[in-house]
Amino acid sequence: MTLRRLGNTLITGVPGWLSAAVLRSLADAPPEGMGRVRCLVAPGMACDEATLRRDYDLDIEVVRADMRDGAALAKAVAGIDSVLHGAAILHVRRPREWYDINTTGTRILAEAAVAAGVTRFVHISSNAAAGRSESKDHLLTEDEPAKPMSHYGRSKHLAELAIKTLSDRMETVNLRPCMFYGPPVPARHVDIYRRILAGRMPLVGGGDFARSVVHIDNLIQCCRLALSHPAAAGQTYYVADRQVHTTRSVVEAMARALGVPPRFLPLPRLVAPLAYFGDMALAACGRYWQPLHLVGEADWHVGVSIAKAERELGYAPAVALDEGMAQAVAWCRAHAQL
Repeated sequence: MTLRRLGNTLITGVPGWLSAAVLRSLADAPPEGMGRVRCLVAPGMACDEATLRRDYDLDIEVVRADMRDGAALAKAVAGIDSVLHGAAILHVRRPREWYDINTTGTRILAEAAVAAGVTRFVHISSNAAAGRSESKDHLLTEDEPAKPMSHYGRSKHLAELAIKTLSDRMETVNLRPCMFYGPPVPARHVDIYRRILAGRMPLVGGGDFARSVVHIDNLIQCCRLALSHPAAAGQTYYVADRQVHTTRSVVEAMARALGVPPRFLPLPRLVAPLAYFGDMALAACGRYWQPLHLVGEADWHVGVSIAKAERELGYAPAVALDEGMAQAVAWCRAHAQL
């Protein structure tokens, strides 16, 4: 099998958790046929070309563009062969921001990529685009109809659909990673570690709800396959670690990595659907409150199957939960976060 040559590659969402890991991977093991790496940086972000070149020892070019600026995005994709589009917004002040950035911005970028002659466009979507499973034992697969349960999930699903409409003019790939973890650790995950250390970690309904997660190294492996594997063209893939966990077991793994016994603040399962309806009511008023949103999803089963990515791409996640959480805690302590 001959892998696709990446050529000149645009990476969006720089600086960011995912983009930092992608750049490190490309620097450590450059794929054959990779040309210049162009990084799309949002206006006002503290990120410059010289620093990126020094940090990653790559031939990096920085372009600045807002995801809603069609003219700037057209310049960003000029002369590009491959796009890895990870720029997105997760937590917002107003729900419409999800659609402005995640949906409309992705569509504008993809249309500009087609016009510029880009040959493959990999979109980092989310398992939220598909919604939830009806039971703990049923793992979601790519051939099931998407039923997003949140505005964030719907914004990503609409972006997937927009990408697919262009698949007759450009190779497109939608990746649906589950919650990813590992170094470098974002502030929202540091907060969870601190709650566990303090014994103040809420747990809804006993935490016996299916949860697929993905270590950042496993996600990067799948990103590289999505960019280079011929079978990926036109496809959608879930990306997760091999083992499906539960909410409780994920927190217990975090506690083990911290070296403390898991202590929870138990909450009845009823609070989750109440929070979900409250979250939807707020959204109808054009508002968003992150804690309410997160509690509203606490009783969902979100286990996914990675069989398609394993079968078609040779995806082989190598980092498991305990090892990955230990890496994350080590990073936090080395950077004085814990």
